[in-house]
Amino acid sequence: MTAVALIELANPRCSPGEPWNRLAARLREDRGVGLIELLIALLVLNIGIFATFAAFTSGAVALRHASHVSTATALADKTMEALHDSSYNAIASSAATNTPGADGRTYTLQVAVTEQSESTGGSGKVKKAIVTVTDPADNTVHVTSTSTFSLCTQAALSSNANPCQS
Repeated sequence: MTAVALIELANPRCSPGEPWNRLAARLREDRGVGLIELLIALLVLNIGIFATFAAFTSGAVALRHASHVSTATALADKTMEALHDSSYNAIASSAATNTPGADGRTYTLQVAVTEQSESTGGSGKVKKAIVTVTDPADNTVHVTSTSTFSLCTQAALSSNANPCQS
């Protein structure tokens, strides 16, 4: 049997009484195909819309977190600068205090100071200050800033004479 004969047998116009020809004719019809194509297009469109919405939502969350970290960093820098402007004897630990940030939120700020001896020469007295800024809402640490203060460099800020000068 040739391909032409197969095509003619599958043609519903050749023998309309045979059931398999009616089935083949119904399968070739275009009725309902537009509805299926429309449903598939809507499904693809919805997936794209939900993916875009999820991207915007995660972007907003990331921006909010970056804003909190930025405000906490500014508070830590301000506190550390105040310590740098202090005399050596005035640099001391402080209890955790709630401090308002520029973004309208309250942050917990704590200063921990430890006294150490300097191993590289110099005055021999060094204080290490650690400023920690946490979010009291969920107790997450946003920023930890560390700096060291030498008796020789900070003595110039006090009224006493510099003990490191000969």
